[in-house]
Amino acid sequence: MSLTLTRRMAGPMLAAWVAHALPCGAQAPAPEEPPAAAGPRAAQWAADPYVFATTEGMTKLPLSATADGVRFTWPRGQARADTVLLAVRSLGAERNPWVEVAVGEYRIQQYLDANALGVRWLNLSGLTERLSPGAEVSLRTHAVTLAAEEATLRVFDNHLDLKGRILVLAPHPDDAEIAAFGLYADREATVVTVTAGNAGDMNYRASVSDPAEHYALKGYLRAVDSVTVPWQGRIPPERTANLGYFDGRLDAMYQKPEVTFPEVYGPNTDVARYRRANLSTLVSGATRSNSWRHLVEDLTQVLRKVNPAIIVMPDPRLDHHLDHEFASVALDEALGHWQGNPVFLLYTNHNDGDHYPYGPAGTVVSLPPGEHPVHLQKVYSHPTTKALQVRKLFALESMHDLRLSPDEQMTCSQTDVAHRPDYPRTPEVDYLRRAPRANELFLEFDRDGLHAAIADFTEHFKAAPAPAESR
Repeated sequence: MSLTLTRRMAGPMLAAWVAHALPCGAQAPAPEEPPAAAGPRAAQWAADPYVFATTEGMTKLPLSATADGVRFTWPRGQARADTVLLAVRSLGAERNPWVEVAVGEYRIQQYLDANALGVRWLNLSGLTERLSPGAEVSLRTHAVTLAAEEATLRVFDNHLDLKGRILVLAPHPDDAEIAAFGLYADREATVVTVTAGNAGDMNYRASVSDPAEHYALKGYLRAVDSVTVPWQGRIPPERTANLGYFDGRLDAMYQKPEVTFPEVYGPNTDVARYRRANLSTLVSGATRSNSWRHLVEDLTQVLRKVNPAIIVMPDPRLDHHLDHEFASVALDEALGHWQGNPVFLLYTNHNDGDHYPYGPAGTVVSLPPGEHPVHLQKVYSHPTTKALQVRKLFALESMHDLRLSPDEQMTCSQTDVAHRPDYPRTPEVDYLRRAPRANELFLEFDRDGLHAAIADFTEHFKAAPAPAESR
């Protein structure tokens, strides 16, 4: 998801997938003073959840108030960069707050979380070609009030070599496309999916009522999706693989690495049931039990065969899904058996109850809000053209688990047929809204930085496992 300018934002094809209009409230009234010095609102007000490793590329600049927001002047001597972030402070917000950032006639739009309070990072990367020294940058706000105070600007010139080998690690079928279709499409990428996706909603109960049979069918369909849909990004099945491990089991496997775990809904313990979807030779199709030790061994084999220069994977500190968290922990363990030194790009597909990123398809994605310190090195905002957003949309729509089941499609006009509670869709959390965006956002780490991030997650998990937002 080049960052789309407001006058050319979500086109008719993308907009058609947004089943509801996002209502816009009035300008949120600014409080006369910050929240009281104690309590959760005070903590939200004061804290920036993101802790950067260095001050390189950081500038402090004053924001001045305008009739409909704030403004600043782009500093002289500021080097050009591929990613530009601005930390502003929200004094209060209503539903569907957004900020329109403009340089002259060029504009981008970013939505914030409802009731946003405190530091929020705006992504200005779509305006990099317009950010010349002395340029006036205006931030017009709607349903949110930004403080006219000193703000923090961070720029990153990442110099990523996207012509090298890229490995995209997906916990489930469709995660690679949601997070990184724009990054991996038309490149020398390999897409490896950890689980078959054989859990979750019983989408096809009308066709197969027995749970074990149902999830065996669902897992196989999703495994096939994971190795064929990347071809829409011109990644052939020879460079894709599904490892076949069982959805919803990775955290238990991590805690007992030598134990073999069966599927959630049946007695099967052999991941080969789902590896038959593979056309590549990245992993063997022979009988293999579902255990953590085997998962780490298989990921080690993938690293050795692919030898990637860039690895794309979930950030377990921000991606609040157990399988996402522990797919990355497993990859980190596999790195101990491989000598490569790639760049790591970390993404999040599950944050804020699956409402992040906010706003309609086609708008800009930035760092999600957070409550706890998240240490990071760099940020990379990958632009996606309008045409690439459309390709991404249809790649996602090709995934069985992201569209209506055959029975739901056949009975869509029958009012006397019982449908699931979220039928036909829940727009607020729908991937067809959240994923096709003007950019894809990644936290960038070197190998040591990745180890530190994974260690930070595992330490917190062992000390006090937090309830997941989306399992």
